[in-house]
Amino acid sequence: MKKIRFILFIAFIASAHALFGQGQIIDFLKAGQADANTLSQAYLLPYGEMLGVNLNSGWYNSAKVHKVGGFDFTITASYTTAPNSKKSFDPQKLPLTVLEQNTPGMAPTMAGSDKESMGFHFKDDPFKETVLNVEGANADFFVSPMIQAAVGLPFHTEIMGRFMPKTTYGDFGKAGLWGLGVKHEIKEYIPFVKRVPFLEASVLAAYTDFTADLSVDEPGVGAGKLETSAGAFTSRLLLGVNVPVVSFYTGLGYGTTTSNFDLKGTFNAGDEGELTDPVALEYKTDGFDFNAGMRIRLGIFSIHGDYSIGEYAVITGGVGINFR
Repeated sequence: MKKIRFILFIAFIASAHALFGQGQIIDFLKAGQADANTLSQAYLLPYGEMLGVNLNSGWYNSAKVHKVGGFDFTITASYTTAPNSKKSFDPQKLPLTVLEQNTPGMAPTMAGSDKESMGFHFKDDPFKETVLNVEGANADFFVSPMIQAAVGLPFHTEIMGRFMPKTTYGDFGKAGLWGLGVKHEIKEYIPFVKRVPFLEASVLAAYTDFTADLSVDEPGVGAGKLETSAGAFTSRLLLGVNVPVVSFYTGLGYGTTTSNFDLKGTFNAGDEGELTDPVALEYKTDGFDFNAGMRIRLGIFSIHGDYSIGEYAVITGGVGINFR
């Protein structure tokens, strides 16, 4: 369990450390706090949204609800990819106060190619000398492992939970996660479905909360931490076919996510002097998505995989122990 918690945190800091701790966002501070936040908001958009989408993934691998006392323990991993529309942004649409792009065109987000870049200069500089470059980071995907359990209750209901106690990981920082979900069978309310033993129908509602503090240390610039909080809620209609060994499932639902990133500490911003707690970002998403998947069950052991279609595509796979 401890190793899996560590993998979850490493998956998060792998991209966060590259973006906050190795120069790109810190470099934005040269433009002052206002423009640094404006650029960071646009540049990190895929990262903030992919984090929320991942938290809404992996909640189920069947439309069937456990019988009373039935349970499952599942380990999953969700792989989310950013669409092409999130790999660049138009600087001319940003309310920049002191910066101006060197040439017309689109600038890469973190999900853009590392071969793409856009230079910026100060608006009041008659020589238009480049003061910073926005460069892509090829970070167009996000992977997150997840551990969760579910148990069957009376009245055709199942309660689910995911939990990772807030744990410190050496000098990296600390992270924690919890989530609760409820699944209720509605098969009995649908005349045709309730007469077919192998058809399943249920509804699900679930919420996940994630918090993390990541150490950020840029030599010669400053040290601090990146405080991250994210919440994700999903509600879904689940339909499935449950036969021996193999079952199929689909889910149609609506989800909302909110992710916050706050860079805390004092950093040297060059001509701008020192800035304290310079960056505070918030991302929100909402919308419908659809997924379809398959689970293979051998005794109490199972393996599953599914694909979600939405603004951000998600591939989820995992293994588990299931009883009743």
